[in-house]
Amino acid sequence: MAKANDAESNKILLVDNDEVLQQLLQKFLTGQGYQVAVLASGERIAEFLNSNSVDLIVMDVLLPGENGLHWLAWVKQHYSSLPVLILSSQQAVDDRIAGLQLGADDYLIKPFHMTELLLRLKNILRHQRSTETKLDDSYIYCFDPEHALFFRDGQTIKLTTTETRLMRFLFDHAGEIVTRDQISEALRGNSHHPLDRSIDVHMNRLRKKIEAKPNLPKYLNTVWGKGYRFIPPKKEGV
Repeated sequence: MAKANDAESNKILLVDNDEVLQQLLQKFLTGQGYQVAVLASGERIAEFLNSNSVDLIVMDVLLPGENGLHWLAWVKQHYSSLPVLILSSQQAVDDRIAGLQLGADDYLIKPFHMTELLLRLKNILRHQRSTETKLDDSYIYCFDPEHALFFRDGQTIKLTTTETRLMRFLFDHAGEIVTRDQISEALRGNSHHPLDRSIDVHMNRLRKKIEAKPNLPKYLNTVWGKGYRFIPPKKEGV
């Protein structure tokens, strides 16, 4: 994934058969420092992704042949962590709900302002970076909160609903000391009771899933008398 504030390393695949919009978006996004590839339909998505790496797909719903929702479902099945922003002239709420249920990371109605599109793209990519870390040149950890999955060294680990919410909270506060009260508020909406050990139980279960050595945690540390601190992996030498 791209480094923060490094738009030039963000590669976007635009799937839209409107040639005028293609040219406008390609010119605008290229001017913002993004690399943009264009497809006029979804038929070549599989071939393209097989030989090219992209950070985000911007896809129209109304495409020749199978529509964009069909290809959205295909992308999420085969590339579950690849973000997709759906463009559509369909303003019905049911259409937006259908797109989001299929896994769209955002849904933008045409016509739209270019600045709004840019902000939505940045938000998606920022969120993607916050849930993904690298060690050397390969992913050691990747967290997919939408599908309640955690990937460690190539292994897929299923998380419970509570573990997913806890993991999202820890990623959002990476490097910070978080108290049991803060964790309880995030998970249950109320303060932690001193005699309640459920927070510690959840943390221990999560350790067993994300740590190579749960008894000697490297990333999910206890800060005695205060709470916990999640330290995501860093590149060597950083």
